[in-house]
Amino acid sequence: MSSWAIVGATRGIGFEYVKQLSLDPKNTVIALIRSQATAGPLNELAATRKNIRIIETDLSSLTSLKETADSISKVTAGKLDVLIYNAYSSGTDEARLLTPSAFQGKEDIFKREIDESLNVNLFQVVHTVNALLPLIENGQQKKIIYISSGIGDIPTTRAIEMPNFLGYSVSKAAGNILMAKYAVELKAKGILTLALSPGWVETDAGECISSSPEAFQWMLASFQKMDPRVKGMISTEESVKSQLSVIDSLDEKLTGAFISHRGNDKDWF
Repeated sequence: MSSWAIVGATRGIGFEYVKQLSLDPKNTVIALIRSQATAGPLNELAATRKNIRIIETDLSSLTSLKETADSISKVTAGKLDVLIYNAYSSGTDEARLLTPSAFQGKEDIFKREIDESLNVNLFQVVHTVNALLPLIENGQQKKIIYISSGIGDIPTTRAIEMPNFLGYSVSKAAGNILMAKYAVELKAKGILTLALSPGWVETDAGECISSSPEAFQWMLASFQKMDPRVKGMISTEESVKSQLSVIDSLDEKLTGAFISHRGNDKDWF
């Protein structure tokens, strides 16, 4: 039996993780969510699969995270095999499309953009991992997975020539190095970490792109500068299936790396 905790599980990639993992009755799947307001489909799935547990938590609250760790411990007998941190912020609406030089005279907007992104994509990652670390130490697989993005990669940014999404890109790059730091620190305890890009995925967040032909073509053309084979977004089902294969193969040689859902540092999209 394996125990999994999915942070950010109400929709998109996180929800697909819950769906695929809970198909195996030997898995215990802990779905960590911010609010029940958007958890309708998740609750419906949990009603039919008894190996799903839903826990509301506030990642910005150390007290809430401690309570969450205690709740998980009661379900899993004090252990956790795999933590998948899928919560994220794509930045603020007012700044998402601005380039670095466009923030001249808009320093307050720049600060909000970076603060918002770093809060969820870095600070809350540390708090969550640290709160659940004692459970992971007791697990069998002992894996920490951070869902990142190819646009948080420097060579990729240079290749696709995408100067915006600054807060998102910077914070994901920070999360990547964080996983490498954890890998170095926790290797002696047998704990493995990985920063994993899911690809260009059909999620609610991607609807603003797919619903606009101009935005879709701009992003597609950007990604094709690096990989002409890219034709569009992939489904959450395909992405998570590929990610789970990569997670299954995670070992000491790979720990701390940043790779794609294809298991390499090239096929990001």
